[in-house]
Amino acid sequence: MRERLVVVGGGIAGLAAAHAARAAKPASELEILLLEADDQLGGKARSYREDDWLVEEGPTGYLDTEPVMDRLVALAGLTKRPADKAAARRFLVRDGVLREIEAHPLKFFASGILSPFALARLTLEPFIAKRVDPTEESAFDFAARRLGRQAAERLISPMVLGVYAGDAKRISLPAAFPKMAELEREYGSLVRALISKKRKRTSSGGGPAGPGGELCSFDDGLQSFLRALGERGEFDVRTSSPVDLLAHDGECWRVRSAGEPLRADRVVLATEAWTAKTLLTDLLPDAARALAEIHVPHVAVVALGYGPEAAQLTPRGFGALIQRSGGLRSLGVLWDTNLFAHRGPNDSILMRAMVGGRTDPEAAQLSDDELLTLVESELARLLHLPAPPTFRHVKRWPLAIPQYELGHLDLARRVREDLARSNAKRPGLQLAGNYLDGVAFAKAAASGWRAGAGEQ
Repeated sequence: MRERLVVVGGGIAGLAAAHAARAAKPASELEILLLEADDQLGGKARSYREDDWLVEEGPTGYLDTEPVMDRLVALAGLTKRPADKAAARRFLVRDGVLREIEAHPLKFFASGILSPFALARLTLEPFIAKRVDPTEESAFDFAARRLGRQAAERLISPMVLGVYAGDAKRISLPAAFPKMAELEREYGSLVRALISKKRKRTSSGGGPAGPGGELCSFDDGLQSFLRALGERGEFDVRTSSPVDLLAHDGECWRVRSAGEPLRADRVVLATEAWTAKTLLTDLLPDAARALAEIHVPHVAVVALGYGPEAAQLTPRGFGALIQRSGGLRSLGVLWDTNLFAHRGPNDSILMRAMVGGRTDPEAAQLSDDELLTLVESELARLLHLPAPPTFRHVKRWPLAIPQYELGHLDLARRVREDLARSNAKRPGLQLAGNYLDGVAFAKAAASGWRAGAGEQ
């Protein structure tokens, strides 16, 4: 009898796991069954189309920093589309005014984002001793220590809102931004690290993507990629198939999906943290308790489409970060049609704002109409828009982005240790997703590939 692998979850982690398992073993040796609770594949990668508007209800795209992404794109038979060069321009709302975050030091100093005193404090960064305390430090405290408190408030806190919809004073730096912690450990200074890396890129002829990678997507949106992975995969896919039981009978794994009992030699649990917690309560009780401690806030995505006049008034760029102290409730705004072609009618502009998150939980109580009115009024005031939008769309995520808060490294360790204890007694269970080692789309893909290949 062939070995059977059951993958639970049809987001990028689950699909990557199924493809990795198939790459390792042919269909004659391994049967693969992927189960997705929803009626469509994608997880939070949802691409909504209405007439000529194409809205990403979840991730905008992915950074091509994980090598496995190119392999998955090839398996899907698609061509990735890098974002327009306008994506390099980023803005921040300060005192109700859009200010460009300039890479050039002199232009940044003249931007008005930081006060003269804070700019002077910034120049001291190379002389700040590196931290030797091994305990976790918040992203805010790290920035305040190295860059100054004002830089932490005006730059790092909005950045954390934009990435995690999170509170920089709670987010763990080594868990959420491990590269920044590594730079301090290796170079003793962020400035010295940037200078060193710039010299290395120049001497090696490094590409334009830089250390942060290049933002990519697809002509029909990010979800088209996941659909193609499902359609072209050499494995069975069942949608509308929620799993409500995972157990081991001493010989093999037992999975119950939509009332049907299934046997499995291996299981990859590629679900959200709260689903994994429920399924693991009896099997891995310590892991389940750790997963229950990961906070996941409500976030609403509000998409507004405007005509040519608004497009002309909007700067060419990726979008804008927004300080919580600026009187606006939107966490940030993206200008999608600046990034990827065909996200709206010609000469139009599609904007997406995020509302809610860790710092504004009350936003979950707002109705869709209230959310639309709120974001529309804030964008009109910020950009001086003369006319209302012609397209409106709201997508709610009651459980949106896992928060890698202080203590997350310990939670992740507990999950892995409990999984290792379980596999020592009853091998064949792997976990994948965005709740342990990175919330980014490509990180979740890499997590899934490792799990499907049995590398965990």
